[in-house]
Amino acid sequence: MVISIFKETPPPARESSEGITVSNGSVAAGGASAAGASPAGVCAPPRPRGQGHCTFPNRAQSSGNVKWLWPVDRESLSFHLVHNHGTRMGLYHMRLNSASPLKTEDVERALFHLQRKNPALRVDLRLRENVWWFCEQEGIKVDFKMLSEGTSSEEEIQRMCEGGFPDGATWKFRMIPLGKDAPCAIPEVKGDFPYQYSIMVTGHHALGDGLSASLVAKQMVELLNDVILGCHVSDEVSSRFVQREELGEIESRIIKKLEEDPERHDYVKQTMPTSTPLLLQAFPRPSVDRAATRHLSRIVDVEVTRKFEKQCKSHGVTINSAFSAVINIALIRLVQKSGISQQSYQIASNHAVSMLRYLKRTPRDVVGGYAVLRSHISKVTDNHAKNFWEYATEINGELREGLTSELPLEQKMARLMAQPNHWKEWAQNPPAVVHDYGITNIGHFPMPERRVDDQVLVTDAASVAMVHKYIHMLLFLVHTFRGRCNYSISYATDHIADETAILLADEVMAVYQEVSEVNGM
Repeated sequence: MVISIFKETPPPARESSEGITVSNGSVAAGGASAAGASPAGVCAPPRPRGQGHCTFPNRAQSSGNVKWLWPVDRESLSFHLVHNHGTRMGLYHMRLNSASPLKTEDVERALFHLQRKNPALRVDLRLRENVWWFCEQEGIKVDFKMLSEGTSSEEEIQRMCEGGFPDGATWKFRMIPLGKDAPCAIPEVKGDFPYQYSIMVTGHHALGDGLSASLVAKQMVELLNDVILGCHVSDEVSSRFVQREELGEIESRIIKKLEEDPERHDYVKQTMPTSTPLLLQAFPRPSVDRAATRHLSRIVDVEVTRKFEKQCKSHGVTINSAFSAVINIALIRLVQKSGISQQSYQIASNHAVSMLRYLKRTPRDVVGGYAVLRSHISKVTDNHAKNFWEYATEINGELREGLTSELPLEQKMARLMAQPNHWKEWAQNPPAVVHDYGITNIGHFPMPERRVDDQVLVTDAASVAMVHKYIHMLLFLVHTFRGRCNYSISYATDHIADETAILLADEVMAVYQEVSEVNGM
């Protein structure tokens, strides 16, 4: 299956991003696992409404109608600079079914509560005496639009990302009503929820990574149910937004470690690719007038997903490692079909790893960008392709060893040591692409269980990202939704042709299905 993805207080005037200074902390974007949900057709009792705690730390300073929180760290600002070029933005594109037509004022009320309960949804990045700061400004609402039926979701996603976040609204929500005849991903619930809407959600990557944004989307649905039902919404907040001091301390320690151990430093540099990706050797870059990002999505059925997960458990490998092995085998098959025949092939991938695993003092209910990209180089032979689960076990061991040895952090700091201003320079002049693909996997997409009094129900969810003009030419975004594996491919049009992306998406599906069988490879 192919899915084509896809009175307010005026903010103070923006200043140029040139010639500014930032603090020494760091943050990155990525994802981690989340709890799953029961099947949509199974109802549970009405949910308890409203829970959570915590807000901003007490060190915030006020000035007029702006509450200045703390200086922006280096990597948060790097996100801001590339967002201004319309890239490195992640989005969730969901299908929402409702029992009755939705009222715009109900959605706006739900978003009001969502913003009130989550400090990160009230945060902006602004210049203060030539230094970028995180701040909270009174009166700024979530950027929401109820669009007209027939609006193209794919074109709207492009519009949402083109300008970044220039006006103080660092989260964007869009909703498009769909026609009565629009297909439903879960047909058995359409009788109870006949009205359908496309929802698109994106946020500034310094304020929310893949998991954070999925939890925000989940709570939005819960609050919309509350508002429609007339339930009381508590004043308790649901998450924290905190300064990344611990990350800065860890980075300083890693830099010192690499400086004092040249042998380890050299090893770390060898784990990062420098050559032209295999995919570009087989499929030359297309010629385009203007680089953009396009998206393809595939949905694996429940039974095949269950078989794949059972195989992963049987062989002691994570779903992420096994899916990476699937992509690698699919890539080899694709390049072989293009005419490239070798004894072995080198595939370079980039994996989003949750930084929270390394943080001891940072609270677990924090919302923000907490991940680091981990490069992995795999040499694949025909023997690997014929013995898939042995190969998946090999990859699983390599990725796990990298996590326990802090290799993702070491790679990040080695890049910074080699090019101290790359976070700023890459926003203007992206580096040459050296990875065949990137991958981010949030595990189970966290949607509420269906309750007997629900008025809305999410029936489908895809994740996409803007990847052009940055380090990825191809990004796999993977999650499981209501028992089905969903994967999207976001690809840069100046690196990957549409035909190549379709061939790869189909090859990945074929390998996934093949290895899911008990006797498969």
